[in-house]
Amino acid sequence: MRRLAVFAALAVALLLGGAWLYRQQQAQIPRRASFVIFGGLTEVELRGVPEPAAAAAFGAVGETLQRDQRAWHPWEMSDLLRLNAAIAQGESYQTSDELAGLLRAAQRAYVGSDGLFNAAVGSLVDLWGFHTSDYPITAPPPPDGNIAAILAMRPRMSELRIADDGTVTSSNRAIQLDLNGLAEGYAAEQIAAVLHERGIADALINVGGDVLALGSAGARAWRVAISSPQHQALAEVELQGHEALFSSGNYNKFREVEGRRWGHVLDPRTGRPARGTAAVSVIHGDAVVADVASTTLMIAGPTDLVRIARRLGVACVVLVADDGAIWITPAMQRRLRFTTAPARLSVTEDIGNDCSSAAPVAAPAPQ
Repeated sequence: MRRLAVFAALAVALLLGGAWLYRQQQAQIPRRASFVIFGGLTEVELRGVPEPAAAAAFGAVGETLQRDQRAWHPWEMSDLLRLNAAIAQGESYQTSDELAGLLRAAQRAYVGSDGLFNAAVGSLVDLWGFHTSDYPITAPPPPDGNIAAILAMRPRMSELRIADDGTVTSSNRAIQLDLNGLAEGYAAEQIAAVLHERGIADALINVGGDVLALGSAGARAWRVAISSPQHQALAEVELQGHEALFSSGNYNKFREVEGRRWGHVLDPRTGRPARGTAAVSVIHGDAVVADVASTTLMIAGPTDLVRIARRLGVACVVLVADDGAIWITPAMQRRLRFTTAPARLSVTEDIGNDCSSAAPVAAPAPQ
């Protein structure tokens, strides 16, 4: 009897050990889900999460993104569209919490970028036909007079008032808000918060090709690629902890007529697409900052890269000019591994060592 009891105990131990090993193996399987939002694809990959917990997390992520779609969509029915209609009528409008948070982030970006990031010029975005998911656009560019008429009304984020309860007012009826320049970064941080609430530490969040890495990919860092304007791998970088890699460029969303191309990033000073820069990539510990900086530095170009990067508090930047020349900050150079050695590489002056948390430089607000 004693021998049978020992055998039974061993059998139970083996079964329990096997069950534990199975759970551990299952937890290491990458869990992935995809979501279509704002006409683009968002993908989330989790590590170290059992299937039931992953399914629950993906459900919560989907609900968050659906709320965002209802709040921010720039040309389909949304809270943002109703807000724009109210501003055009000279009326106040109480926004959702989601939209109010994004608007406050856009105001901070306006100040930090010295006005180069101006989410109030949605009328110009619409005029150029960039309120669409269908690219390339082949219609002729808008008339100069139409652009000048909007610029003359000076729509600026500094003329937007957001009360504590989310009520928005403006004395400038020309303001039409377009938040695409930071919406993906904001959504990525929202997803990260959803995962954090559920105790999920290791994940890769891909929003329309821009990524926010959490923790690690098992025993190693997350490894991601930066694409060139020619849709080839330009470089690789490893991300871990809580780091975002965001890029902006003129090679995916553009208007092209008779061989001439206009990218979708508009310079609010001219009302026309920014010229001279093909692509910018930024690493930062805040996905919203990385998103804003990649867009803004497309406008700033290599001549104003250092000043604007300092204002925004980003130390890791790589910029590719239209002619193929590359500018890179020292901190970014230490992080990147180019797949092919660049023919023309210029290293900027040092603007900080920490890609994740460079402090922005205090500067006066733009007028």
